[in-house]
Amino acid sequence: MNVLILEDEPLIAQGLEREVRAHFGARLATLALHDNVPQALAALAQDKIDLLLLDLNLHGADGYDLLRLAQQAPFQTIIVSAHAERSITAFEFGVLDFVAKPFSRERLHKALQRYTGRHAQAASLAVKKRGALEWIAMAEIDHVQADGHYSNIVLRSGEQCFHDLPIDKLMALLPPHFLRVHRSYIVNSLGFKRLQIAAGGKYALDTQTSTGIPVSRSSYPALKQRLLG
Repeated sequence: MNVLILEDEPLIAQGLEREVRAHFGARLATLALHDNVPQALAALAQDKIDLLLLDLNLHGADGYDLLRLAQQAPFQTIIVSAHAERSITAFEFGVLDFVAKPFSRERLHKALQRYTGRHAQAASLAVKKRGALEWIAMAEIDHVQADGHYSNIVLRSGEQCFHDLPIDKLMALLPPHFLRVHRSYIVNSLGFKRLQIAAGGKYALDTQTSTGIPVSRSSYPALKQRLLG
């Protein structure tokens, strides 16, 4: 895996580097340190980054600007900042965690563990429900539907909630058993029930909760194999 640390305080950057290396060990392929947004954007454009550790105050620049400018890049983010009052905004960007400075080694490793265990069924996601920000378990999600630059999440209960990220960006936060079955739909494969085949090469998927979810022709072979296997 590849990690990028964006932090303008050298001692903190060195501490983050030390703990990241200790946590990931041999799984770490590359680790880059930068202290400003332009450098980090250049690195994101050139290299595949899996995890970003991001400060919010970078020589006076706003770390959120990086997330706004790199919305389509499929990396995950942990905010490490003294501005704890800005944590709600962080989760609206779909970050994994917000670690407030000054932080303990235990707190940082807890955040890193959330990345390590992101494929676990018990992992959670911050969403908007009834005008508030709430955490839901990944296991509760039935499917996701694109809604312009945002995403509509349908839970297994039938309840719907909202996420500020577009479906492409949200896909990067979901465990591998979530499959992109259509350019506008992601489905939790653990809830698959049947694959409908209609005339004219049209396909639709039924889950335990929903029926008639569109399936693209390009996704059909993999879904058929998944259901048969």
